[in-house]
Amino acid sequence: MVQRVKVYRLNDEGNWDDQGTGHVRIDYLEGSEDLGLIVVDEEEDEFLLKHSVSSNDIYTRQEDTIISWKDPELEAELALSFQEAPGCCYIWDQICEIQRNLHFSSLGG
Repeated sequence: MVQRVKVYRLNDEGNWDDQGTGHVRIDYLEGSEDLGLIVVDEEEDEFLLKHSVSSNDIYTRQEDTIISWKDPELEAELALSFQEAPGCCYIWDQICEIQRNLHFSSLGG
């Protein structure tokens, strides 16, 4: 299930910069066993975002169509704005599921 999103990054002035529009999916990051959020530009077929899902509680869901977080690797505030609420809900549920599995693994499960 591929979802259409806009990627935003908070700049130094406190404004959200549009990083592009693409399709988000949850997948294994290249060369890694980590699951991540991957956004591929809808026109250029290039990566707009590769983010390893964190076990830390860094994600916030705003309204019905926005997921935001402070990315520890990029040291930046990022946000995904979904075209449709069900798509946002689907990706949010996937993030929560990955976090549950990461917590379970860290407990020696």
